[in-house]
Amino acid sequence: MLFTVSFVSVAQESLGYIGLWSFNELDRSAMESIDEEKIRLVTNMFQEMKLEILDTEIYQMQFMGEVQESSYTKSGDTLLLDKGDKFILLDDGTARMESGNARLLFAKGDFKNQKTYSYLTEDKYALQSFKTESLLGKWKVQEVKAAEGVEGGGMYEMIGMMITFNFMTEEEVALGISGIQTVEEYQIDMDTQELVFIKPDAEENRMYAIIQVSEEYMIVQHLKEKTYLYMVRE
Repeated sequence: MLFTVSFVSVAQESLGYIGLWSFNELDRSAMESIDEEKIRLVTNMFQEMKLEILDTEIYQMQFMGEVQESSYTKSGDTLLLDKGDKFILLDDGTARMESGNARLLFAKGDFKNQKTYSYLTEDKYALQSFKTESLLGKWKVQEVKAAEGVEGGGMYEMIGMMITFNFMTEEEVALGISGIQTVEEYQIDMDTQELVFIKPDAEENRMYAIIQVSEEYMIVQHLKEKTYLYMVRE
């Protein structure tokens, strides 16, 4: 009887990793230096990550609006994921994922921490009028805030950090994404403050609205995704 109880206990303990795990925070102990701004940005990006581990050596990764299914093998308290990552069980409710240089701490259960923002602290921003000449110059994204509840919000925030604007004149702007730029003719619809890209023999392309502009910063909203970009001058 004692043997049976012990065997069941060991079996249950060995399956403690089975279930749903949610990203909790970055493992600061693995960092050589602490940059709070970068930690905040990366933490926000991973908030939607979840890992569901099944007892069939299969796991499902939920991240940036997508679900991918892959396999794993178990070695002691470590799950060796098929993409080369490691998922290490630290205790009954905590685990660490090692992926490249990243060290992510997970907690067992289905939850998501509240994202934090330094600049985009409001859920919605009202339009403030501006003059077109105030746009002139180079702008880069300092912070991105996806609309609440939007699926794949983490992906929108990550992509948004790669966007740049270079308003070369009051008619031409260089739109950059991940270092690749395209020069577009534009005008501002002053009724809606939408940035209108103009192409010959083509319909107007309205992708962004200029919400607010000052000497130091500009708030832009992606019209379809409702994502806010906080931009500063380069």
